Amino acid sequence: MCYVNSFCQYYANRYPKNFVRIVHPLSIAFVLCSTAFFFSLQMFYIAPKVFGDFAYKLYWILVTFITHNILGNMLACYVTSSSVNTLSKDSRCPSPEDEPLWHYCKSCKKLRAPRSWHCVLCNTCILRRDHHCIFTGTCIGHNNQRYFFWFTFYSTLGLVTSFATFCMFILQNGGNFMSLPSLILNLISRIIFQNYTGNTFETIAFLFNISVSYMPAFMLAYQMQILSQNSSYYNIYDCTYDLGFRKNCQTIMGKRGLWTFISPLLRSPLPHDGAHWQMKQSD
Repeated sequence: MCYVNSFCQYYANRYPKNFVRIVHPLSIAFVLCSTAFFFSLQMFYIAPKVFGDFAYKLYWILVTFITHNILGNMLACYVTSSSVNTLSKDSRCPSPEDEPLWHYCKSCKKLRAPRSWHCVLCNTCILRRDHHCIFTGTCIGHNNQRYFFWFTFYSTLGLVTSFATFCMFILQNGGNFMSLPSLILNLISRIIFQNYTGNTFETIAFLFNISVSYMPAFMLAYQMQILSQNSSYYNIYDCTYDLGFRKNCQTIMGKRGLWTFISPLLRSPLPHDGAHWQMKQSD
């Protein structure tokens, strides 16, 4: 979801201010508009035709819960900074035993903590930097990784739920999924599902649902790997800080661990400030 290809990386490094000014608003607008589109499509067009009265009310609760977590975690990512400037003054200087693990940042002109890296777009070093996310308009790091994980999780869940409801809708209208490959190839010529009474708008919406599902699912797969090993996006297979799944969850999501799935509003203090990291014990 937040993979930036070689062209975007080049443009971001060469013109960071323009990148932030142009790409961030467009990417955030895409997420907001897509969320509003699928919410409206499902709740006011697809779901009323698929579910009965009681099931429709339950579906309202489910979709509202998912939407709350998509937008809430997205906002929490943006407002929660993982900058090294969030450290207390005492934590910005290494202890004598930790000093070899700290490195000097030429851009910030000061020492940075272990696992911290400089971001040219944020113009600061980020604690336990994972990556810069254009869809939340900020860097993902120590303080907001929890929110990004659930943002990708609920974005994927929402699109999968929409896809499942779409499938029920298509089957109820005489659709045949065996014709899906030919539908994709012939969409430009406005060929609809064989024996399917739907219209072109429904077909395009269904294909849009499928295509955009890959973005959050892709990043969620990475985030699950990161969570399992307490690694980061650019060092995804690094097991240096792997303390076991339970402790990894608490390190990234706070003391409440996976219970943070309930809501971004749930308080879950992190076990440390992001400047001092416990390493995996050698066998």
